[in-house]
Amino acid sequence: MKINCLNGKRLFNSLDKTGNKKADSLHKIFKEFGIDFSTGVPCGVLRHIISNLKSDPTVLHLSANRESEAIGLAAGAYFSGKKPLVYMQNSGLFAASNDIASLLIPYTIPVFLVVTYRGHKEDDAAQHIVTGRATENLLKSFKLNFSVYENQNLKELVNGLFVKMKKNNLPTILLLKRGWNL
Repeated sequence: MKINCLNGKRLFNSLDKTGNKKADSLHKIFKEFGIDFSTGVPCGVLRHIISNLKSDPTVLHLSANRESEAIGLAAGAYFSGKKPLVYMQNSGLFAASNDIASLLIPYTIPVFLVVTYRGHKEDDAAQHIVTGRATENLLKSFKLNFSVYENQNLKELVNGLFVKMKKNNLPTILLLKRGWNL
């Protein structure tokens, strides 16, 4: 019997301290697009991404207590000349939806969000199912660009998101499902 597996792939990130190849690649892409500020509320699915951001001396990293706080920090960083990245779970995306809709969108603040897509297709814990079903509809209702990583070429996918973000000057979201980095 396979525990915590889906189609033979492990769903959970490794708890080792050695890092992760896909997270390292994603960090490199972020650096190419000038990300120099990061904040958010941790999620185990993003542990290697967060570790890379925290340990990079060229990225100012501030942990947030709540997702709405992270949105405010990112907006302030943007107005001080930084290129911000915010990370959170999709449940946090709902918690911060008012901040996104009343601050980032009307004031055209381009923040790159990395959001774990918990409850996607009901392949997660029960508490994530409702927000999992509604995540894409929330983003569509805000008319924001987003992509779900499904093993596409990561650099091309993220490059396309950054191009759209620069063109529209609006928040843009990369959704990562459990097991994205396997």
